[in-house]
Amino acid sequence: MSGTLPAAHSWLLASQQCERVGLQNLLQTGRLTDVISQLIHELQRERGASNIWICSQGQLFGDELPLREKQVSQAINSLMHQLPPLPSAEHAWPGNRRLFSRIATALHAISELAALREGVRLFRFTHSGAMDRFSYIIRQLLNLVFETIDTATDRDVSRAQIAIFTFMQGKELAGQERAIGSAGFAAGHFSPEQSEKIVSLIAAQERCFTSFVQFADAQSLQKWRQVSSNENDVERLRRIACTRSQPEAEGTEMALRWFQLMSRRIDGLKSIEDGLAQQLMLRCRDSLRRAADASSGEAALQQRVEQLKNEPAYTVFVAGNEGMASGGPLETDGLMPELGRSVLGLVQEQSQRLQAQDDELAAMRTTLNERKAIDRAKAMLMQHHAYSEEQAWQMLRKMAMDQNRRMVDIASALLSVAAVFPPTTK
Repeated sequence: MSGTLPAAHSWLLASQQCERVGLQNLLQTGRLTDVISQLIHELQRERGASNIWICSQGQLFGDELPLREKQVSQAINSLMHQLPPLPSAEHAWPGNRRLFSRIATALHAISELAALREGVRLFRFTHSGAMDRFSYIIRQLLNLVFETIDTATDRDVSRAQIAIFTFMQGKELAGQERAIGSAGFAAGHFSPEQSEKIVSLIAAQERCFTSFVQFADAQSLQKWRQVSSNENDVERLRRIACTRSQPEAEGTEMALRWFQLMSRRIDGLKSIEDGLAQQLMLRCRDSLRRAADASSGEAALQQRVEQLKNEPAYTVFVAGNEGMASGGPLETDGLMPELGRSVLGLVQEQSQRLQAQDDELAAMRTTLNERKAIDRAKAMLMQHHAYSEEQAWQMLRKMAMDQNRRMVDIASALLSVAAVFPPTTK
């Protein structure tokens, strides 16, 4: 094959070109995650204002609702500008099927906002009904963020994606807690269901934030500790809500106090979330920079290849390379011996780097898949046994302890049994 580019080097270049394209897509994904984060935050604020409006029978936050709607509309426009372009039929990429499906579901959910807002203004929804509809829209946006995690091929980017996703989940649960607490304080008492739900939401937040801590950068962790250390007033009102104690003041006053404290907490969480979004973008750019540095080395090597295309073929001996017999021959396909060693070094370096990334990505995705299995098992227990989320979690935990097995193994076993039997019909 004298005078031709060696096949290994050609495929190596193709591999690194694909990696650069993937990293460019990740940079776009990072921007998409950022705008979704902002949209969810604005929807949470509109949900909170709508809750107070309904709970106060239209006496409070009447001027706030149009402002919240305007902010959400601006965030939706930003989202639309960051969505990936629709592919043509001849250039469709099968790997985007699930991502595009998530986008379609999220956009359909957003399209229901107009009817929801009209229902809130005209009191067609109860507090819980309006909250469920807002929460559904937010959940579809979170599902879209989760889908983007599977597109990452860089471990640092994946860590940043998982950190922001788990944190966004925890922040959304905090928003739901704000909504339920506002209703309870506005009514002057908490029903057993409301108190139990708040307990469940607090426990679920702790699980999300524990996952976040495992993957977050040092700066975000420092901000998290600062926010977490300043929640004494929130904890005091939480005790009232969870124990169904008598509120200290009239319902409207307590509802506003709770809403303001929880809004301050959620705004603090949003500042951490913004930092996580910046870290995600930084990781994407760092990966692109590393890929650019690698490509500059490839360019010099390829230039040398072009200069030596007409040189006669050589056979060189490379000693001590892992996976090869010591002193084994290496056909260089028309390259000088030192160039053959460079190509071999590039191939081995690329393979080792990709393998290390794949190993860590596999470990992170295993963690996410285990979490999905546990959530599905919880949902099954809630559906078939009318458990609350916290009761379902405690049941899974007890079964795992009794059988001395991991909770994910118990969840997988339950899901396997459920798959065997058809759903019951009444």
